[in-house]
Amino acid sequence: MNRLHFFIFFILVIFNGNAQINNSENLAREYYRLGDFEKAAQLFEDVYKKKKHKTVFDKYVDCLIKIQSYSKAEKVIKNFYKKQKNPIVLIELGKIYELQGNTNLAKETFNSVLKEGKKTKNTLASIGAKFYKERKYHFALTAYLEAKKENAHTSYYIQVANIYSYLGDIDAMYTELIELIFHYPNYFQTCKNMIRRTISEDPENENNKKIKKQLIKTVQKNNSYEISKLLVWLFLQEKEFKSALDYEISIAKRLGGDKLDIIELSEIAYENNDYMTARRGLQYVLSDENSLYYEYCSLKLLDIKFELFLENKVQKNGELKTLKKEYNELLKFFGIKTETTNTLINYCHLLANELNDEDLAIETLYSAIENQNLDEYSIAQCKMKLAEILISVGNVWESILLYSQVEKKFKEDIIGQKAKYKKTKIHYYNGDFEWAQTQLNVLKHSTSKLIANDAMKLSLLISDNLNLDTTNTVLATYANAELLFEQKKYDKCLSDLDYIEINFPNHRLIDEVLFKKFHVFINTQEVEKALEALEQICINHYYDILYDDALFMQAEIYEEIVGDTSKAKEKYEEILLKTPNSIFINKAREKYRSLRENNILKL
Repeated sequence: MNRLHFFIFFILVIFNGNAQINNSENLAREYYRLGDFEKAAQLFEDVYKKKKHKTVFDKYVDCLIKIQSYSKAEKVIKNFYKKQKNPIVLIELGKIYELQGNTNLAKETFNSVLKEGKKTKNTLASIGAKFYKERKYHFALTAYLEAKKENAHTSYYIQVANIYSYLGDIDAMYTELIELIFHYPNYFQTCKNMIRRTISEDPENENNKKIKKQLIKTVQKNNSYEISKLLVWLFLQEKEFKSALDYEISIAKRLGGDKLDIIELSEIAYENNDYMTARRGLQYVLSDENSLYYEYCSLKLLDIKFELFLENKVQKNGELKTLKKEYNELLKFFGIKTETTNTLINYCHLLANELNDEDLAIETLYSAIENQNLDEYSIAQCKMKLAEILISVGNVWESILLYSQVEKKFKEDIIGQKAKYKKTKIHYYNGDFEWAQTQLNVLKHSTSKLIANDAMKLSLLISDNLNLDTTNTVLATYANAELLFEQKKYDKCLSDLDYIEINFPNHRLIDEVLFKKFHVFINTQEVEKALEALEQICINHYYDILYDDALFMQAEIYEEIVGDTSKAKEKYEEILLKTPNSIFINKAREKYRSLRENNILKL
């Protein structure tokens, strides 16, 4: 029984001792957290005497360094190293020498850490991590490179790349990441994320040039699928879609890449209005008659031809007839279904807006709405186009009904918000400005940036011009002119616009009036008058919001219609110099660079 009592007493003593140590350690950590390093150091000293663990050692030494008790810290570190033989702890010793201004001894100590690490090998990565944490990047680099020789672990590549980045050696960083992808393809996304932080959209950016040079060299040497894909990705970041497609096609030819990748790239080019590249990519896929994507590519190629036709400021009847025939043939071949909805809508746009055959367009869309092969969203798309055409023929109330149906059915969807905006604009046309303004205030918060921007513009147009005169005559006349433009009643539209310009020459709406005139003259193919309207904006309204629009439109007309590349280049240059924050700045820079290169070639 006495033995049992003694054993219990012994356990209680140990338990109480451990409890006291734990309480002291917790209190020391709290003082450390609060920044009272003097008290923390005192408590950690007591704890460390009884509990020589690495976690206690680290905090204790850090406290001693922070209170500048360097001699004591040095002694503690050396004693701990003698017992543990862990070279990592000597990094703290080097830090102390460095803080005391003894840089040579600090460097000597850091080198001895690396020397010891090379002997044991298994501590190299931990040594590298500690040096990295202390921002001793050169020493960290040496440690990781040595660790990599023993074991090419993926994390070592990433750490080495990060260290090169901190050291400003971007070339070496890219080399490391390319090597990582080559050996470990599943780290493709990680490498992209790291590279993305160092490049820009500008192909002339120095880092872009560096990574591109390395990637091309690696592809030529190793013919790696992943490296080739990384090069395609880089070209896409730069919006160099032609170059991206060239490499994507070469991947398909050399390495058997998926044709779907070419289609996706073509889709990206299409969305960025690079129709030539998009067309070339789709034609390449379509060259395989047995392609699974035959229908998609056929329809998309027709969409591209449609967009190019709309871009052409001077349209030819021959092209129009050919395009109509192709739409008829494809729609008959593939049928009216969800997959051909966009093709059908473009066809109806062609009928109503270019061929003046609104009746056939309306009949075709009503038929589509009743088609059982279309899903609800496709039907909504058809209703949207039908409503637009009905406005142009004067059937405004039926148009409002269709927009309301789409808005109700797809209230939380972008198409529903678009229907709401279109319906609101009809009330604006009719002069119901206050009600329209209420709806626009809601639409400004649309999840679609495009709808939100359109709502903001119309809202500003109304608020800036509402009640400038007691009858709102000018705003009502301009709104009616916009409706007449949609209905292609160009003579009546110009009459309303002329009325405003003659009777209210100093009104805020004059720049809008001139811009609407430009659109009328372009549609009636009166190019000189269109240019004159834009020039008036540039001369008399250069302080208004439409100034950069006018410059860009002038440049495009001079380039594409008039054929005066010198004048076009001059206008693009004006955008670059006078409107640096313009939404057209990137397009203008691209066009200016292209025209300048062409001029050099001519010389």
